[in-house]
Amino acid sequence: MSIFFVFLFSRILKKITLSRIIKLSITVLICLLTHTNQVFAAISPMDSVSYYLQESKKYSYSDFQKAKFYLYKADKIARKNKDRNSIAEVMLQFAANYYINGDYDIALKNYIKAAVICQVENNKLGLAKGLMGQGLIQQVYGRDKEALKNFEKSIAICRALKNEQYTIKNLLNIGVSQTNLKQYEEAYRSFSKSLKLSERFKYTNDAQLAANKLATIHFVKNNIDSTIYYYQKVLNDSQKPNLWEEAYALSGLSETYLKTGYYSKAEQYGLKGFKAAKIVGAKWDIARSSEILSKIYYQLKDFKSAHQYLMINKIYNDSLFAESKIREVNILQLEAKEAENEKLEAKAEAAQQKLKSTRIFVGFIILLLVSLSIFTYYYYKYNKQKGKFYKEIDIKNREIQSQQTLITSQNIVLEELNQTKNKLFSILSHDLKTPINSLVQVIELNKQNVLSKEEQEFVFEQLQKQVEGTSLVLNNLLKWANSQIDGTNVHFEKIVLNQIIEESISSFYAEVVKKKVTFNHNNDKTVFINADIGQTRIIIQNIIANAVKFAPLNSQIDIFYSYDEKYQKVHIKDFGNGLNRDKITEILNFNSRLSSEKGTSMEEGTGLGLLLVKQFLINNKGELNIESEEGQMTEFIISFLKE
Repeated sequence: MSIFFVFLFSRILKKITLSRIIKLSITVLICLLTHTNQVFAAISPMDSVSYYLQESKKYSYSDFQKAKFYLYKADKIARKNKDRNSIAEVMLQFAANYYINGDYDIALKNYIKAAVICQVENNKLGLAKGLMGQGLIQQVYGRDKEALKNFEKSIAICRALKNEQYTIKNLLNIGVSQTNLKQYEEAYRSFSKSLKLSERFKYTNDAQLAANKLATIHFVKNNIDSTIYYYQKVLNDSQKPNLWEEAYALSGLSETYLKTGYYSKAEQYGLKGFKAAKIVGAKWDIARSSEILSKIYYQLKDFKSAHQYLMINKIYNDSLFAESKIREVNILQLEAKEAENEKLEAKAEAAQQKLKSTRIFVGFIILLLVSLSIFTYYYYKYNKQKGKFYKEIDIKNREIQSQQTLITSQNIVLEELNQTKNKLFSILSHDLKTPINSLVQVIELNKQNVLSKEEQEFVFEQLQKQVEGTSLVLNNLLKWANSQIDGTNVHFEKIVLNQIIEESISSFYAEVVKKKVTFNHNNDKTVFINADIGQTRIIIQNIIANAVKFAPLNSQIDIFYSYDEKYQKVHIKDFGNGLNRDKITEILNFNSRLSSEKGTSMEEGTGLGLLLVKQFLINNKGELNIESEEGQMTEFIISFLKE
């Protein structure tokens, strides 16, 4: 179509006289100058991009919706003025607010788009902010090595610009990634530099953040006095810290006093930290503070409160895990694609703007001096671009074919996910139908008043067991479904195995008390393994749950350790009825759910627990062995890679 108009324009120009060309040029120039003047029209200070950006920043940590409201106003003005640098600045603030709120996929999208625009516009500080933001998101997903590369690029730009504020922020972010990578000495130097600069240039919020992080490093090094000093430095600052930093410092003090055995102080600061984290709504901080409180109450022998906060911690950890898995599916591919499109659009718009500026200055000269050359020029250009356009069309066709291939492969993946979904619904319908029917029947009997008081007590006791069993069903089903749908990634790290076992034992407090079962845990020395900590917890918890389920009343469960050249082993032994050889073979060789048997107190199961154990042991390069004597005992031997 564009070729046709060029050709038509050349035909029209043949019939236009020189005087008409001059008149036309003057008219075009006047229009261009009028349009330019409109761009530079005065803007009210109270109705500008900078004003609304400042208003949004005031609410970034306290009222996400209000902060977003002001950003929409700023974005509207920036786009109306077609100011790409202002548009990028608004995107960066959108990204920061979504990051604070925990919406990391949306934050990443805005950071990438803003960085692309700033690169095209040669906005170096904006580019530095975009790179820093991308690094922050990579931190969230545990990609600290990649995050450090973006932070180093960003800080190099900031130092060249002599921008102290963002140099400080990058030092803080570099320190966080170094901490995550266990480079504690390097992290200590980064945080110390950021604190010194923050105090020198009076960036109070950054100084408080640096102090919190230095406290964390000292805690890792077991420097208790220094840890308390830096956390108190944040809380006692003349300028009150934002809720995010306050929650972090309070929970940090709670964890420190827990470590030193001052449980009363630990509880006091822990509750304050949990409250502040809940107000902010930051899931990671809520999970951290609830875990600390659970450990405190466990030490105080308040097992009910310990279990309550352990469950809160589990809910938020599961939520964080599920959210990260869902976001990881498409985020990198989606953002890379959108960033490329944004880059092409930005280049095209920048070229168009440059062309408009050129027309204002050289329009008359071109029209007056080379009017006759225009015909030849466009005719030549027509023939030259014709071949070029055909080549571009061929390239586009190949790109379309490539996209079709990609779509086909994605459809195959979607079909596999759909089959997994059908499998999940089948399991849900089978395993939840019986407990739900039981609930309906009990409610109906209660409404009809046909049960005596003794019968009600018996029925509701059985109903409680049914509901507890159903909760375990749902828990195992969700974990199993998650591993089936997106393939669980394994992050190997050094883990204290006996600590995880102690945590798992405490989570079965109610069941153990009910059956009067005791644990004999040989916990004399620290036992290390190399495995994924989340999957290890699931493995241990399911095997202990199995032992509790089949342990007789007033019995004990032995837990002890052994090792060989390759594996560190944990033995979990109950003294129930045991298993015959056929059942052991079935458990060790199965690739799908087992038929569940009732426990010694008639506990129900789903058969998914051992399926998860086997699947996660394969993921962690471990092994499962079983030794049993019918009528006497069953011993599960779990082998993990040695540290």
